[in-house]
Amino acid sequence: MTDSIRRPNTYVVGADSSQESDDAIAWARLVAEPDDIIVLLHAWQVPVVAGYDMVVAVDAHGIEQSAKLGLEDVAARLDDHRCVPVVRQGHPGRVLVEEADAREAAMVVVGYRGHSRVSMMLGSAANYVLHHTHRPVVVVGGDVVPVKHVVVGVDAHQIANDGSHRECAENPSVRSLRFAYSIPGVERVTVIHAWFLPALAVGMFNEMATDLERMDAAAMDVIDLVVDHVGPPPAGIELVREPVRGRPGRSLIEASSGADLVVVGSRGRGGFTELLLGSVSAEVAAYSECPVAVIR
Repeated sequence: MTDSIRRPNTYVVGADSSQESDDAIAWARLVAEPDDIIVLLHAWQVPVVAGYDMVVAVDAHGIEQSAKLGLEDVAARLDDHRCVPVVRQGHPGRVLVEEADAREAAMVVVGYRGHSRVSMMLGSAANYVLHHTHRPVVVVGGDVVPVKHVVVGVDAHQIANDGSHRECAENPSVRSLRFAYSIPGVERVTVIHAWFLPALAVGMFNEMATDLERMDAAAMDVIDLVVDHVGPPPAGIELVREPVRGRPGRSLIEASSGADLVVVGSRGRGGFTELLLGSVSAEVAAYSECPVAVIR
């Protein structure tokens, strides 16, 4: 039997002149294998000038050429054969999604320095990509370091518990754990399921408030169910199972302080409703102390 040939991955990275972009590029370079492709994508737009009594001539060709020269300079300074500069006209988030689809990218990598959900709602390339692509998105914030320890948040949505694998391929948690296993250089993967008992329920049902061990056991069952569907980790990766008492988003944010990457699934379909109401994935991406991968 012959060994399977690895297909090189393509990373599409949002590139501009910001520190956030530099961090995203640095993260992709740390994770990518020697034969992978890192697309440094810069999107430019013609500025909108409004006024009643003035007309401003906009040199679109000049803007495009300036963008190309700037990005080529970035690529030259990196001196990395994997990095391919690409300049396109359009909205940065939309262009990132389109380029990732066209290249069948393994993931989209964007920089982000927001510190609240409000900043996510105001709009950014990271926000747009998170809500409009079906590909894994890595939002890079915090320190950029080699990915050795990954925290994965899981639930049991759409996973059969009868021993079959019915619908498990549709579960974002299953895909999240597989994603964590696939990252080169990972040494430890901590799988977390957080459970939360509302204060109202504690007041109404005293027995539930005192039976914390039973709730922890149920959380461990969820973790075991996801792990069993994915299978054992690759050689060299330590698997840690950790039920956590707390809200899912807050629990993953707290765990991010001791991780190099947090991976979380998202069942959201995108759009303004999800932005208004929020989600675990959006919350973690906004507040995490390390890069976050959001898997649909």
